[in-house]
Amino acid sequence: MSDYLDKVNRIPISADLLGEVLDMLRQLPAEERWASGSRSARLFELLERRGMSETADVIAVAIDLRVTALLRLQSADALRGWTSPGGELGVNLLHPDLLKAAAAEPLIEEADGEAGFDAGNFRLRLLAGAEVYGRA
Repeated sequence: MSDYLDKVNRIPISADLLGEVLDMLRQLPAEERWASGSRSARLFELLERRGMSETADVIAVAIDLRVTALLRLQSADALRGWTSPGGELGVNLLHPDLLKAAAAEPLIEEADGEAGFDAGNFRLRLLAGAEVYGRA
């Protein structure tokens, strides 16, 4: 999977786009939110509206892996202090520094074979971003 993740990591995804995708997920009815086909269709629609239809397939994969990795960190309680409870996803993941880190941090293959973020490196990236802007 590492060759695959190397390719995915080279696909630039902006923090703004990740935030827009998380907003879109939050607005979907619960039964559609995690249904792969429905979520993918909505993601392709969003990318088309942004003028990215020619590369939507590879961008959608990169976004989906990054959003899933972010949610895995949250479910492992690795984002304490950067998220707040509430909302349709059960957590607020829209802190600007969190989205910037999720857009920039390389995906790795985790022990279970799934794509994810290294929790320690992710937190360091978050702190480095917060330091630049003078907030933590």
